[in-house]
Amino acid sequence: MADINKLFDRDEMIRIAREGLENSMKFYMTLNENIVKMGDLQKEALNETTKKNLEMLNKTFDEFQKNHKTVTTKVETFYRDLLEKVPTKK
Repeated sequence: MADINKLFDRDEMIRIAREGLENSMKFYMTLNENIVKMGDLQKEALNETTKKNLEMLNKTFDEFQKNHKTVTTKVETFYRDLLEKVPTKK
């Protein structure tokens, strides 16, 4: 029985098991933290992309309004001038 106790050191097995569990926990905690960081980076990138797209959309809309107003003014002016030149019957 003394030989079995020399081959199987209970304290060493407990230390190895504890160390293995601690290393496993560190690994999974690090993995979890990295996944969360990647999610945050993707969220920030998505927010930045959304912000840029909204700015571009607003700029495009402003340009549309400006061009629409210019065209509308020219059409109104054209028809107003045309109506002034057309003789009216009395």
